Amino acid sequence: HGVSLFMPAHLRESGNAGAKVVSVNPGNAARGLPAIHAVVLVLDVLTGRPTALMDGTWLTALRTGAVGGLAAGLLARSDAKTVALFGAGVQARTQLEAVRCVREITEVRVVSRSGASADRLAGEVVGVRAVRVDDANEAIEGADIIIAATSSSTPVFDGARVEPGTHVTGVGSYTLDMREVDTALVQRARIIVDQREAVMEEAGDIVGPIRDGVVDETVIIAEIGEVVLGRVPGRTADSEITFFKSVGNAVQDVAVAARVLAAAESEGHGLVVDL
Repeated sequence: HGVSLFMPAHLRESGNAGAKVVSVNPGNAARGLPAIHAVVLVLDVLTGRPTALMDGTWLTALRTGAVGGLAAGLLARSDAKTVALFGAGVQARTQLEAVRCVREITEVRVVSRSGASADRLAGEVVGVRAVRVDDANEAIEGADIIIAATSSSTPVFDGARVEPGTHVTGVGSYTLDMREVDTALVQRARIIVDQREAVMEEAGDIVGPIRDGVVDETVIIAEIGEVVLGRVPGRTADSEITFFKSVGNAVQDVAVAARVLAAAESEGHGLVVDL
C-alpha cells in the first residue's frame, strides 16, 4: 500500500550522524491520515549512542521545502513573481514558503486533484494573491516558477507549454514508476538534481526518458551542491528553462535534525529518557 525508506547518513565535516525511517502511503488520505509518516534517530558519532528520536514528518517537509527554496534562489530568474503550485499538501506548503523567502512572489496559482484542498491552501496564504486554478495550462501560462509537489504517477502539466525563462521544481515523484514532470520538459530544460545517484535510482521523471532513449544521462547537468560551490553555473540565460529534481537524501535529514536537536537542548524542549 506504499513504500518505506530507511535512510542513514554521516556528515563527516560536522560530525553528525543518524537515520530516518519514512513511510509514504498515498491511500492514507482516505483514512484521514497524512500520506507521510517518519521518525529520525540521531546518533553520537563517537560512541554510537542514540541521542534523540524525533518526529520526521515535519522535518521531511521542512528539508524538502528548504532545498526547493535553495534551488529557486539559484536557478529562478531574479524577477520571478508568479508561482504555479501543483499539490496542496504539507510539501506544497513548505515549498511555497521557501520560495517566498528567496523571491518577491506576488501571485500563487494552486492546482490540486480535488480542488477543495487547493481552496484551503489558497485561503491560508497571506500577503500575496492566491487562487485555485483547475486547468493546468491556465496555471502555467505566464508562471515564472512551477512547483510540482504531488503524489501523481503521471505528468501534471504539459512541458511543451512551459514558457522560456521558467524555473521548475519537482519533489513529488520518488519512484521509477512516477512521472509528475513529462519528457517534453526534460528535453527542454537545464536539469540540476539533489544527488545524481539517488535520482538515477528513484526519479521516474528523468530515468523514464533516459530508458525511452529520448535523452541520456548527460541531461543531468549538475548536483545542487556543485552550483552552491560555484563549480557549475545555475541559470545561464534569462530565456533558459531550469528544472530542479529532488528525491531527497539522508544528508538533508541528518543536517536538519542536528539543528533541531541543538535548538531543543538550548531551549529545554523534549523528554529525556534513560536507555
